[in-house]
Amino acid sequence: MTSSSPPLTATADATDAVPLFAQIKGRLRDDILEKRLPAGQKLPSEAQLQLAFGVSRITVRQALNELQAEGLIETLNGKGSFVTRPAQASRLGMLAGFNEMLRVHGRVASGRTFSVRTGPAPPRVARALKLAPGTPVTIVRTVRMADGVPAAFFQAYYEPTLGREILASRLADEDAMNLLEEELGFRLDRTQIAASAVKAGRMRGILLNVPADTPLLYMRFVPHDLTGLALLYADMYSLPEQFSYRAVVRR
Repeated sequence: MTSSSPPLTATADATDAVPLFAQIKGRLRDDILEKRLPAGQKLPSEAQLQLAFGVSRITVRQALNELQAEGLIETLNGKGSFVTRPAQASRLGMLAGFNEMLRVHGRVASGRTFSVRTGPAPPRVARALKLAPGTPVTIVRTVRMADGVPAAFFQAYYEPTLGREILASRLADEDAMNLLEEELGFRLDRTQIAASAVKAGRMRGILLNVPADTPLLYMRFVPHDLTGLALLYADMYSLPEQFSYRAVVRR
C-alpha cells in the first residue's frame, strides 16, 4: 500500500439538502470508483479531511464508516484508512464459481472453450443488461470439467467493452467473479441469481456426454457493480452429481 495521500480541496456544502457526511462519502466514493483513488491508496487523515471539507470529526468518521460498510475502504488501527482492493469488497457468494468450489473440496477443476462469437443479444439478455434489442454482444461457451469429467456447460453474454475481452480467453479456466474483480477492477455490489431444473437437450447432452433427457441444474447469474451496471449475463447447466450450489441467506 502506498502511504501518500492525494490533496483534497473540495468543501462540503452546508446549504445542500444532502447531509454533510453523505456529501463527503459521495465524493470519496466517486474518486474510488473512477480510480482517482486507486486500490491500496491511503486516504488523508481525519484531520486532513476535516480541513479539506470544513466539517467536524464526527461528520468525517460517519462518512468513513459508511464507505467501510460498503467494502470500499478498510481502517487499520494506528495506520489510517485505505482503499480496498476489489477482492476485499462486499462478498456476493458464488458467481458461477465452479472452479473455486471444486478446488475447495480437493477436486481438479479445468475447462475448455467451446466457442466465442459476436451476435445480437437475445431478448432476455438485452433486458437484463439494459441494452437495446439486438445490440451486439460477445457470447462465450465453455465446458467445465471436474477431475477430467465434463460437469457443466457455461455460457456468458457481455458487451465487448471496458476491457472485458479478457473474459473470452480465460472463462474456461477461471471464475467470472475473480476475473471481474481482480483482473478488470470492477467492484461488485449484488448478483441476481435464478435456479431451476431443465433437461440437457441434444447439444448440452453431447457436450456433457449424457442422454438428452438427463436433468441438469440450471442457474442464471447477472452481477452488478456499485454503479448499478450489469456486467454480464451467465447461464450455467451442471450435472447434479458433479456440482451442487449451497447458500446461506440471512434475514
